[in-house]
Amino acid sequence: MENERSKKSTHHNGVGLMDIILDMGNVLLEWNKDKILKAVAKTQKDYLILDKAIFQSGLWERLDLGTLTREELVDKVLSLLGDIYKKKVEEVIWNWPAYIDIYTEVFPLLARLKDKGHRIFVLSNTSPVFYELLKDQLAPLEKILDGFVLSCDIKAIKSNRKMFEEILRKYQLDPANCVFLDDIADNTNMAESLGIKAYQVKQRSDVVDILKKFE
Repeated sequence: MENERSKKSTHHNGVGLMDIILDMGNVLLEWNKDKILKAVAKTQKDYLILDKAIFQSGLWERLDLGTLTREELVDKVLSLLGDIYKKKVEEVIWNWPAYIDIYTEVFPLLARLKDKGHRIFVLSNTSPVFYELLKDQLAPLEKILDGFVLSCDIKAIKSNRKMFEEILRKYQLDPANCVFLDDIADNTNMAESLGIKAYQVKQRSDVVDILKKFE
C-alpha cells in the first residue's frame, strides 16, 4: 500500500495533484469552547468554574496529548469541583460535539477534489473523540480520507514539528506537494518552515474558498 502510495505521489507531482492536509477544529467543524460551556453551564458562575477546571487547568490539553483518558479527565475535574458538577463535567467532556456546528459544506468539495485525484489527510490536536466523530458527525469524511495523524496517538501536539514530520513520514508525502489548512498561525508557520504550502483559516467561509483553488 505504501509503495503504491509513493508511486502515486510522484505521479501526482507531474499532474499538479496535491496532498491536502486539514486541521479539524475550525476547518472541518467548529471548535468553540465558549459556546459549549454556555450551553452546558447555564449560569455565568458555573461557566467560569467549568472553564477554569477543564480548560484553564491544562487538563484538556493532556487529553489531546494522549496522557489522560476522558474517564481520567472527568475524575480529575470532579476531584477539584466535587460531584455536584458530575453531570455538567461529563456533558462537556463526553458530549461537546453536540453543541458545535459541523462544516458540512466542505464535504462535497473534498469529495470532488478526491475524485480529481487529490489526496485528503487530517492532522489534528484531538483526543480519541475523532474516531467517534468519524462514525457520526464526520461520517462523510471516512470514505474521503487517505489517512490521518492525531496528537493523542503520537503524544505530541501542534505546533510541535513532530506532528508534521509524522504525517510526512507515515504517508511518504513530499512537503512541496502538500497543502495545509489550519486556524492557528503557529501551526501554519511550522508547516511553512518544513516546505509545506500553508493557509491560515480565519473564518468558516475561508475553508471552501481555499480548497476551491485546487478544484
